[in-house]
Amino acid sequence: MKIIVDGMLGNIAKWLRLLGFDVFYEPNIDDDYLLKLTKELQGVLVTRDEQLSYKAIRNDVEVILIKKERKIETIKQILNILNVKTDQLEIGSRCIECNNKLIFVDKKELQEKLPRRIIENNDEFWMCSNCKKIYWHGSHWKNIESELKEILK
Repeated sequence: MKIIVDGMLGNIAKWLRLLGFDVFYEPNIDDDYLLKLTKELQGVLVTRDEQLSYKAIRNDVEVILIKKERKIETIKQILNILNVKTDQLEIGSRCIECNNKLIFVDKKELQEKLPRRIIENNDEFWMCSNCKKIYWHGSHWKNIESELKEILK
């Protein structure tokens, strides 16, 4: 399922990617293009813009109008509307920056690319197949896991 996120919801786009969703997000795209793209991809438009949501409905585009303010509540709303079960999620499978799939990388291949302390303190690494951003479960991952637990309960 392709999810198209409007420019107001960049943080939500990153979290949906973290959960494994295929998400299109560009902050400066006009509404008509978002509607056209969503229709072409047979996707779902996620927006907080009421006018855009009405326009989507008039154009027979599937839309989720975000009414929640908190990130966790917003993500829960989206998962609920899409009827996604937690076992369907592919958490950590996509780059949160460019949306491409992550691939497992042996830490030996990263010796020259990351600080020594990161290599020594972590065993698993992933790299974006497109932008080459490197991911690992560092100290920030505890915060992410805490929020994930809240989202998925």
